[in-house]
Amino acid sequence: MANPDDDLLALISGVFLPKKGERASLQAVSPLIGWLRSSFAAQRGIVVSCGEAGNYHVWSSRNAEGRKIANADTTISHHAFEQGCHSSVPVLFRDSHLDRRMRTPSETKGVQRAQWILVIPLVNQQEVTSIYLDSKFGDGPGDAELDANQALVVSLIGSLLELDHLRRNTTSTVQPTDVVEESCKLGEPIKRPNEPVLSKMGDFTTHSALLKKPIEQLKKIAPTKIPVLIQGESGTGKELLARAIHQASGSDTELVVLHCGTVTESLVEIELFGNEKGAFTDAQQERHGLIDRAAGGTLLLDAIDEGSPALQAALLRVIESGRYRRVAGTVELEADIRILACASAIKHGAGIRPELQFRLAGFEIQLPPFRDRPEDSLMIIDQYIAGEMSDPPRLLADAQALLLSHHWPGNGWDAIHLARRICASGLRSIDGAAMQELLGGGVQRGEEIQIGVKDVLGRAEREVILRALDQSGGNKSEACQTLGISRRTLYRRMQKHGISLKGPDRRGG
Repeated sequence: MANPDDDLLALISGVFLPKKGERASLQAVSPLIGWLRSSFAAQRGIVVSCGEAGNYHVWSSRNAEGRKIANADTTISHHAFEQGCHSSVPVLFRDSHLDRRMRTPSETKGVQRAQWILVIPLVNQQEVTSIYLDSKFGDGPGDAELDANQALVVSLIGSLLELDHLRRNTTSTVQPTDVVEESCKLGEPIKRPNEPVLSKMGDFTTHSALLKKPIEQLKKIAPTKIPVLIQGESGTGKELLARAIHQASGSDTELVVLHCGTVTESLVEIELFGNEKGAFTDAQQERHGLIDRAAGGTLLLDAIDEGSPALQAALLRVIESGRYRRVAGTVELEADIRILACASAIKHGAGIRPELQFRLAGFEIQLPPFRDRPEDSLMIIDQYIAGEMSDPPRLLADAQALLLSHHWPGNGWDAIHLARRICASGLRSIDGAAMQELLGGGVQRGEEIQIGVKDVLGRAEREVILRALDQSGGNKSEACQTLGISRRTLYRRMQKHGISLKGPDRRGG
């Protein structure tokens, strides 16, 4: 096997000592990235930037045959790129094929995920730029450190990009040798492929396919005064979504929140409507109620299913008539408010008056528990840890798989508490055994933890298949399309995990 260092001097000479009449150009990036790919025994090498608008610029790419990579931007892991670019040193991702965060858009077409990824950030660039190396085979380099020759080539690539930027800023003429070797021309943005996030509204973000359509509908009705009823277990993000709706409404008023379970029956009307001066012994002045404070904006009824019968009756009157009176008042006032309400998963007549529920549910949305959307738990944990730590620990593949199969009884609160324990653990990397202990699985210190990657991944795979079948209503062709596998593979996996191949009960043993 040829030593990649043998032709390094000739390669550099060709870049900086070109033939008479020529000059160093971006075309020299291609052989340099090819040498770097060979040096690391990678299958692919890509030089890529991400602009302020989120668009990717692929400067050069080379596969194992020395050819340009078609649609290279769709084969890049956004998580690896972003994590690598946030570092000041090269970042190596091992076992990336087991890490769900390393997904790329091309995987929807059945492309095998890389075994390892190495991201080398380029400093002093006009855009966030890195060298991206990966391979579907082998264990990758021993570490992410560059030897002297590799560091030199990385520096040369960065210098060529800087020189090209300076030349473009000092001349209005673009020479033929300045065209990027990729199919796109320099400065022509490549559309950045979609990230795994399916739905986002304000600060509310979810990976759940079940919520994609409802969130899009909420965006459309947010500017209106249509009342919205948000149902879901504690910790599923009801109040966060309500605040996102208020923010999207365009109102510049404060969101006014009524915690319905804390209002006693004797204070219902005073709390809601306010009172006139002298309405009772201590009423020394006029007092505005919550409806006054929410005028022109939004009133959020939190835990409406816990409200007393008196509170629910008073709210029903306001919603029906659109008017109210302060306590001891004689003038009817207009209730110029938009009402949002949050409740636990309820049935008609259970905790909330049916007629009130009908009037609150101008639009009704059910937030699934985290056991049905465990990807959101990983998202919350990642966001929390990134906000608390400058150098966060790495969650290994078996640890992530364990989280994907966890029940999450407290939903988002469980995820936040776990993230706090991870931050306090002092661990640099967390495997399945450590995660089991952090989850509070009853494992005592010093006790051997019998947990393996295959066992945990098997549990996670079963849940993923079941959710795909649920979302497709049992249609196996749609489930195969969602999972990116063949029908034959789906049947084999269903049999392996004890999932019934036919019949309404797909969760049977």
